[in-house]
Amino acid sequence: MAISDLVISARDKLDPLICEVVAELEAADNAYPLAFFAQILMSLRSTTDEEELMELFFRLSTTAFQGFVFSPPETQRVDELLESCEQIALTLSVGGSAH
Repeated sequence: MAISDLVISARDKLDPLICEVVAELEAADNAYPLAFFAQILMSLRSTTDEEELMELFFRLSTTAFQGFVFSPPETQRVDELLESCEQIALTLSVGGSAH
């Protein structure tokens, strides 16, 4: 099964953002959210279609309800990630492209 251009584009955009979040959390030894975002990163890298991508966005949307405590730099990275996900999700919902 071929991976759509939209999924490839989303992975290309989100992978470095999630890696930045993971690096920030690793540097701060913030274990619980680190495990959550490391799992998100693995899921993103194995995503092959728009439905899986939307499921990933749904999981990310629960970030605020996980009880995570973030430093200001961690908060900024997570906010940037969530904003990018929101933009891609809007693109998916209208059937356009992520470019």
